[in-house]
Amino acid sequence: MTPPITDMRLLGQLFRYPEGDYAKEVGDFIFASNSAMINCTIDCLALQPHQKVLEIGFGNGKHLPYLFKKESSLQYIGVETSSAMITEATEYNNVLVGLQKVHFLEVAADELPNFDYSFDVCFSVNTLYFLENPLYYYKKIHALLNSQGKVAIGFIDKSTGEKAPFAQEGFRFYTAEEVAEILKAAGFEHITKLPFEETLVSAKGKNIQRKYWVVIGDK
Repeated sequence: MTPPITDMRLLGQLFRYPEGDYAKEVGDFIFASNSAMINCTIDCLALQPHQKVLEIGFGNGKHLPYLFKKESSLQYIGVETSSAMITEATEYNNVLVGLQKVHFLEVAADELPNFDYSFDVCFSVNTLYFLENPLYYYKKIHALLNSQGKVAIGFIDKSTGEKAPFAQEGFRFYTAEEVAEILKAAGFEHITKLPFEETLVSAKGKNIQRKYWVVIGDK
């Protein structure tokens, strides 16, 4: 499955901010190509009952059933810049929304709202590339976590991401060491770098090896 877009610059813009006529198709494509990576990041969270979870950039939210299958008593808040993705995620997760287990919030790029409580866990997959100031951003995440809080970041390795034709503008890729240094500077401790690799199939049927990381830090 691939979105019906041949303009790589436009495709890159839509990956960053899915809106307009292609929003649903791009959201579905992002989920299909990244679901294993998202699930892997969730697996690394070691979720516990009744934890409060914050996700940055949830896309169309089709991974939330997997999250709640891991632990059904979670309280989840997701923040997203795309109103189209909030609409998609709300429709797909209408039962969880109705039970008030899930709340979706629209935010401006690089912004996080203030909350009346702290979170146990924050995770984010494939959003790091778009942050203007990742150190500042993860300092804010650090402040939103409780004293035993944890952050987990899933991202494509720099050597893989920089080869993507759609990512030549508006993306910044990182090595695991660079991300670990950002988290350390933001105040996180006991940082763990977990390497993974998967095989994707291109639109032309070619197998593509993709290396990615989940980097975890404790408050």
